[in-house]
Amino acid sequence: MDNALEQIPAEAWPWIDLLFNITCAAAGIWLAITVFVIWRRAASNVTPVNAVPKNKRAQPDFLEVDQKARREAIARGEAFDKELETRDRAEAREQKRAAKSKRSALQRIAGLITLLMAVFSLVSAAVSVIWQVGFVGRMLEEYSASERFMALVTEHPIGFTVAALVILFHIYRFFTDRKWQQEA
Repeated sequence: MDNALEQIPAEAWPWIDLLFNITCAAAGIWLAITVFVIWRRAASNVTPVNAVPKNKRAQPDFLEVDQKARREAIARGEAFDKELETRDRAEAREQKRAAKSKRSALQRIAGLITLLMAVFSLVSAAVSVIWQVGFVGRMLEEYSASERFMALVTEHPIGFTVAALVILFHIYRFFTDRKWQQEA
């Protein structure tokens, strides 16, 4: 035995000591849990499954169905479902009423003003497009394609920059997501 212990290198002894302590701690924890479970079972009068005597005549209750009790349970369930449905409908009606009544006159006026501003924006955009047709027609007659492009860039530098950035971003996303390849 001493010969076997002398063959263990000195560098291994700290590891062996650590593993021994961990093993002792695990064994202590296991022992404490086992004692706790036994005391808990004794306190709550629970017996282990393997300690129960075998009764070969025992049968589960679900082998024989009580049809009368089953019909009564189904009727109670249907009545409960109807009650839940009526309650849900009543709650939905109350929520709709509460939502309608919560809007104040100021909120309604703000909503109307927002709608009017949206319609105004749409009409003004349509009118400006119609007036721009004449400008574009003159530009098509007076300038070549490159001159038209340069005129567009010089007259609308911010819009051109935003549009170019959006286009470049979507081209980048197209190639990084590889939407043009079929998945294997």
